[in-house]
Amino acid sequence: MRGFVVVDGGVEAALEPEEARILASLAAQLSSLLGEAADDEALSDADPAVARLLPDAYRDDEEAAAEWRRLSRRALAERKGAFASRFAADLADAAAASQTTRIRLDEAGAIDWMRAIGDLRLVLAERMEVGDDREGMSDLYDWLAWMQDDLVRVLDLAEERGA
Repeated sequence: MRGFVVVDGGVEAALEPEEARILASLAAQLSSLLGEAADDEALSDADPAVARLLPDAYRDDEEAAAEWRRLSRRALAERKGAFASRFAADLADAAAASQTTRIRLDEAGAIDWMRAIGDLRLVLAERMEVGDDREGMSDLYDWLAWMQDDLVRVLDLAEERGA
């Protein structure tokens, strides 16, 4: 990936086939995890990564936290799942390609990507217990951090040009 650039109507990046396949796989896994979390409240107790994605709103008040989970948790998981699904859908063709593919995102798509990448980073951080270098996961985490930062940079640039 060469980084995002501002184009008319949004941003664009060129993805190599392997990059697209990795991102598409991660997006699908995140979408699946959030789908399971939306349907199974107990999953956040069993999976620390889900607890990071869907934290309790009230840490010092179990009754209020339980009420928040009952009223809001499913909607939050579904919303985050929608970001992950958009991320996966945008990557579907690129993941199947055998050559470099250009991904073009409008502003809303780029923001959804930033949100999904942020959630992926939370899951990876939990899975690798932040700081451990587990078989390349640290490199993957760093790559996602760079990608998210690059999206923020080009969206800021696009806003400056449009203003």
